[in-house]
Amino acid sequence: MKKLISIILCAFLVLGCFAACSGGGDTPGDGRLRVPDDPEKTYESNSYKEFSAIDISGKEYDQSIFKGKKLTMVNIWATFCRPCINEMPDLEALSKEYDSKDFQIIGMISDVDYDEEFYYDTALINKALEVIEMTGVTYVNLLPSFSLIDIKLENVYSVPETIFVDENGNQVGESYIGSRSLEDWKAIVDSLLATM
Repeated sequence: MKKLISIILCAFLVLGCFAACSGGGDTPGDGRLRVPDDPEKTYESNSYKEFSAIDISGKEYDQSIFKGKKLTMVNIWATFCRPCINEMPDLEALSKEYDSKDFQIIGMISDVDYDEEFYYDTALINKALEVIEMTGVTYVNLLPSFSLIDIKLENVYSVPETIFVDENGNQVGESYIGSRSLEDWKAIVDSLLATM
């Protein structure tokens, strides 16, 4: 009888271990990432005062990412876009040069899609990771979420597109279509920071 009870207890322990190790929450056991916000909720266009998103490694972000920085450059890019990829090393240099100032850069990857269960396409994430590694980018790169699609991405018709946001999530100035040189971006950033 004791042997039977021991076998049953061991079976429960083994099953419990498998259940605990199989993954949960927003990431299935295979490591796929799930879109983090509600597909039924609508968000105000061009206002970053409320959103949720994850970066390419699954770390969660919201509007608090802007706090403590007067100005954030949001660079919307795609893995198929050669001008986007070509300007990314300059954006990394800009990020490093302005690191001590009230400025940061966030990338937003526009072409990582998701399936009917709202899990991101792993192959597209891997492609984006290859671009990030190849260009040496270290700043945060967010995946499209339902809130980011409502706020901006559904109205992006050409990449790269770059906008600037203040620490309260308000867009500052115009939207910039197309890539720019490091010197051009520095002039734009300096001029925007001078007005804040």
